[in-house]
Amino acid sequence: MTIRVAEKRMNSVGVDVGTTTSHLVFSELVLKKDPSSNTEKFHVSERIIKYRGDIFFTPLLPSNEIDIDRLLPDLLSEYKKAHVDPATIDSGAVIITGESAKRNNAEKIVKFLAKEAELGNFVASTAGPNFESMISAYGSGAVSFSATHGKKIIHSDVGGGTSNIAVIENGIIIATACINVGGRLLAFDDADEIFRLEPAGILVLEACNLSQRLGDKLTLKEKTLVSEKLAHSLLEVLKGEKLSNLTQELMMTENLPLDSYSNNPAVSFSGGIAEYIYQKSEQEFNDLGKILGTKIRSLLKKHAFERIEPPEKIRATVIGASGHTLNVSGSTTFISKDRSKIDLPIRNLPVVLPQIDRNQLSIDYVAHQIQNSLKRLDIVEGESKFVLAFIDPVRSVYDKLTIFSQGIVKGLPKSVQEDKPIFLVFQTDIGNSVGNVLKRETGITNEILSLDEISVKEGDFIDCGKPLFEDRVFPVVIKSLIFG
Repeated sequence: MTIRVAEKRMNSVGVDVGTTTSHLVFSELVLKKDPSSNTEKFHVSERIIKYRGDIFFTPLLPSNEIDIDRLLPDLLSEYKKAHVDPATIDSGAVIITGESAKRNNAEKIVKFLAKEAELGNFVASTAGPNFESMISAYGSGAVSFSATHGKKIIHSDVGGGTSNIAVIENGIIIATACINVGGRLLAFDDADEIFRLEPAGILVLEACNLSQRLGDKLTLKEKTLVSEKLAHSLLEVLKGEKLSNLTQELMMTENLPLDSYSNNPAVSFSGGIAEYIYQKSEQEFNDLGKILGTKIRSLLKKHAFERIEPPEKIRATVIGASGHTLNVSGSTTFISKDRSKIDLPIRNLPVVLPQIDRNQLSIDYVAHQIQNSLKRLDIVEGESKFVLAFIDPVRSVYDKLTIFSQGIVKGLPKSVQEDKPIFLVFQTDIGNSVGNVLKRETGITNEILSLDEISVKEGDFIDCGKPLFEDRVFPVVIKSLIFG
C-alpha cells in the first residue's frame, strides 16, 4: 500500500548577483498537497528563511565582466557560515540582475553556477527587467501587503543600476516596468575619481551638461545634480507624468499603462537605495546611493505620496528568487530513461500553447494547431528548443491519447527526424500517460520530458530543474513577461 504524505519540505537557496552587490538566502520551503489534485501535486505553502547571507560587492574584472574566480569563493564562504552542505540543496535559483545581466559573461556565469559550481540542485534562472520586477515585489513583501490590505501599490526595487517597478492590485501584479535609475551608475575610487561609468550614467551626465568621464572627478554639487535628475526620472514614472526626453532614454521597458495610476496607489520601495529612502542606513559606498535615496525621499514628501515600508529591502530580489519563483509539477510526469540530451536543468524554454478542442481531435487537427502556434511566435520547428503546453487537450482514454500523441509527432516533423528532445507541459494530470503513449505507439526515439499540473500562458518562459522526491516531481520556474 502506498502511503501518501500531505506535506514535504525542501531546502532552497536564492543567489542574486546584482549591479552593486551579491548575496544569498537559504530557505526551507513547506510544500503541502493540493486538495484539488487527483495526484500528489504539491504547492509551496510557506517559506521559512533560515539564513540571510552577508552582502558583498559583486566582483568585476577590469573588462567590467563578472569575476567568477572571486565570486564563487564568496558564495561558498556563505555556505560555510550557514553550515549548509551544497548536497542538501533541493532547488535554487541564480538570479543575475540589473546592469550585471548585461555583462558579456552573464550567461556563462549562470550556467557555471547552476551546473558546474556544485552549489546544489539549481533551477538556473536569469532575470530580465520585467521578471526582476515581479520577484522583487514578491520578495519585498509588497505583494502580500497588497493582498492583505486590499491596497493598490506601485512598488520600486531601486538598486545599483536599475529601478524595477511593479503595479500590484489586491495581491496581483498587473503591470511592470524598468528604468535605468540606480546608485551605482557612477562609482568612485578612493581618490574620488570615476572608475565605473555605465552608459546610463553618461546619459545623465550629458543631461546635466557635465563632460566628466572615467578618471575625472565630480564635486558634491555635481553629484547632487546627477542624483536629482535620476530621482526626477523615477518620480515621473511613479506619478504617471509625461516622460521627459531623459526619462524616455533611461527606460528599459515600455512605460506603465495609464490605469496603473487609478485608485490612488501607494508607493513602496526595496533594493539597496530603499535603505536610504526609509533612513535605515547612513553608510556610503563611493557612489551616488545615499544622495539618490535622499533625493527620492525628498521628492516623495513634496508630492504627498502614501508611502508603505515593506519588511524586506536590500534582500528583496534574493528572497523572491529563493522561494517565490518556484512551482512544482504534479507527480504523474514522464521523463525518458535515457535523458542525456535533456540535460537538466534547462532554461528559458519559450511556451507554445496550441489551442486544442478535444471534441475535434484528429491527428491532422493536432498537428495543424501545433504548427500554427509555432508560426504565431516565429519559432522555426527543429531549429530551437521550446515547450508545447496544453490546457485540457484530450481525455485519458488510450485510443484518444494515441491520436493526440500521433498528432504531436506529425506536428513536429523536423524535431522527430533529427531526434531532438520533446518538451511537454499539461495543466491536467496526463503528463505520464502522454509520455508513455508517445514512446509506445508512435515509434519515435526522441527523448521526452512531459510535466503535468503546471499552468502557463503563451509568451511565458520555463526553467526546469532536476527531479525531486523519487524522480517524480520537477521544480519549475515560470517567467511571465508582463508589459504595460
